[in-house]
Amino acid sequence: MIVLSRTRGTVDIGLIIGVLAIAALGILSYLFPTAKIPDPGGEYEVGLQVVELNDETRFDPFSDVEMTRRLVIDIWYPADETEGKRRSPWFRSHRLFVNSLADNYDLPPVLFQFLRSVKTNSFINAVPSEDAKNLPVVILSPGTPAIVPLYFSFAEYLASRGFVVIGVEHPYGAAVVEFSDGTQFHFDRERVMDLPGVETFEEGVRLSMQLMAEDLSFVIDWLARLNRSDHELAGSFDTSRLVAFGHSGGGGAVYFASINDPRIKALLSFDPALFAMSDEEIERGVEIPSLIMETDEWKYREESGRISDMIQSSSVPPFHIRIPEAKHPDFAMLDHLSPLARYLGFTGSFMKDGGEGYLYRAIYSFMQYVFENHSREELRSTLLQREDVRVFGGLNEILR
Repeated sequence: MIVLSRTRGTVDIGLIIGVLAIAALGILSYLFPTAKIPDPGGEYEVGLQVVELNDETRFDPFSDVEMTRRLVIDIWYPADETEGKRRSPWFRSHRLFVNSLADNYDLPPVLFQFLRSVKTNSFINAVPSEDAKNLPVVILSPGTPAIVPLYFSFAEYLASRGFVVIGVEHPYGAAVVEFSDGTQFHFDRERVMDLPGVETFEEGVRLSMQLMAEDLSFVIDWLARLNRSDHELAGSFDTSRLVAFGHSGGGGAVYFASINDPRIKALLSFDPALFAMSDEEIERGVEIPSLIMETDEWKYREESGRISDMIQSSSVPPFHIRIPEAKHPDFAMLDHLSPLARYLGFTGSFMKDGGEGYLYRAIYSFMQYVFENHSREELRSTLLQREDVRVFGGLNEILR
């Protein structure tokens, strides 16, 4: 037997391999964390139900075969008792969503494999809180082609504070929507050109946004019917206190919805895509309270449309926050996916510097203002908490 002894000047290969392995594990755990989504910090636990709907009054113009418009909705609500209930994974169909994310952000799927172990603060089918009666409702329309799970933190923050949040998974608008029967609908940017009567991309986008706006109104109809049923969530929704919230293409959809649905009492939007709106619609402006949160880069993109003109035309001047150190994807929780998102240029520094908490506080204060629980002065004070954002009432900057 040959015994290898360590002598001065020799290299311990095993030690080096061990150190490199530990370093690699440290880097991977930093770039691809497996902890659950941060605690939302509200008074309530959060319940989550996923429901499939079928609007038999509409045919889906995107479908290759004649079929009615189908939707999946995610419902977050306040809960008290969660014993025996399991936490929802961040992504229900891990491989499906990972491949979709990778395709849409042009990244290798291996970068997202860690997401299978990320848990949320939402408990599947938890019993609604005793206080979950006549709660204000936020209907969420995600960015195109983002997916509802990318807004989990936002939904949990509000649900833990006594709101119901409805995330609408729009087929062909989201990166992917999967139904329990295995049917899948995948986003395809060019598919809008196949819609009936469409000659330009802008016309196709407009019809797509109008379809998503109709989805929102259908969901409101369904909530009203559910309130009259014997479902365990019946009575949870106060549809007279309803806010529509959208990001990017979803931001455009909520503006379309508000034009035709008077049940929408206020609007929230992250970098809304308004380029498909007509001059007449822009000049009509907004007639209900609204809060626009806009990154500096968005105002230079064609998709943003005539945001300033719309603000100027609004009979109810929107509150408007401009954020210099954020990027468009920041609003979809990409910073939670990995710090790599920032190094690759997808996200800015704002969200990692307490910006996410600021945005959620701003949204919460705005909704409390809309429903007369906060004064205008309280809202202004909240919006002005960050020195690195500019805050406007209409087109007039609110000075500190």
